[in-house]
Amino acid sequence: MSPDVYPLERDHMKRLVLAAALLVLLAVVVSTAACGGNEVPAGAIAAVGDGVVTQEQFEEIMTQAKAQYASTEGAPEFPEEGTPTYNQLVASIVNYLVQNELITQQAAEFDVNVTDEELTERLAQVTESVGGEKKLNQLLKQQSVTMEQLKEQLRASMLADEVKQKVMEDVEISDEKIKEYFENPDNAAQFQQAETRDTRHILTETKEQAAEARALLAADSSDENWKKVAKEYSTDPGSKESGGSLGAVSQGQMVAGFEKATWKLDVDDISQPVKTQFGWHVIQVTKITEATKQTLEEAKETIRQMLLYQEQSTAWTDWFEQAKKDADIVYADGFNPDKLTVAPSPEASPSATATE
Repeated sequence: MSPDVYPLERDHMKRLVLAAALLVLLAVVVSTAACGGNEVPAGAIAAVGDGVVTQEQFEEIMTQAKAQYASTEGAPEFPEEGTPTYNQLVASIVNYLVQNELITQQAAEFDVNVTDEELTERLAQVTESVGGEKKLNQLLKQQSVTMEQLKEQLRASMLADEVKQKVMEDVEISDEKIKEYFENPDNAAQFQQAETRDTRHILTETKEQAAEARALLAADSSDENWKKVAKEYSTDPGSKESGGSLGAVSQGQMVAGFEKATWKLDVDDISQPVKTQFGWHVIQVTKITEATKQTLEEAKETIRQMLLYQEQSTAWTDWFEQAKKDADIVYADGFNPDKLTVAPSPEASPSATATE
């Protein structure tokens, strides 16, 4: 699973900034190997290379998690200590803090940092995104997050961005790779556009009503009359107010009887009443767009960006996994994420015991 070491920033900008930090903690699961050689000092929960993650840092995030549970409408109760859900939360918090520590150490090796000016600018963007300083302060209080803690979270995610850019900056996609991808038969469907038909219809409950509507449309098939007839006759709430328009449809989108009739029509033809499970339809095709296939030149940049994203993600994952190994990470008792999230064996599970 690819580690996401900077989810706080992304979620700050996607939704309300404070909820993001804790949602990340509930969602991120990164396997962090524990190796011998390091020792966890008193007051710490993990040793990471030359640094540590402290008990105080852990308690700070746990407090925020509890506040989010309490303030989120419809959220379940905060999990009881010792339950799988609680252990998953603890593991997520530990992973998040370990990632931050590891990234901080690696940032120095890449000679990257986040200046106070950059942090101030990002904080201003976040403040604006949540509706101003007053709203931000309300959210901070609600989520038990101080302004300094928010700044630390923002700085951590910004620093991770900088490190990630350094790791991925040398990834390039050659024209040969693009051509190979385009010519691979397994990828052919990605560059084909199926035929589409701009379609409109009148849906009625009976065949007699459909025949009446068709007669009116056959006499006058103008857009204005379609709107009039659809409003008077159609029982389809999704299209009756727009002249029966269904937009451009392709094969496989509509029910079988409707599709079969549609693909027999020429442009401007009006079908005889067609029966489906929804009722009786009168159908007209107003435009046919033939199937097309992109050329290599047309698809080139799309393929380049897709492959670039994939290879950058791989480069980042590989680098991060190696950085974790090199850091010789060890955990205090009760804080190893691997042990906290391991699934119970069937023999030890409550359900298995109950059936014996």
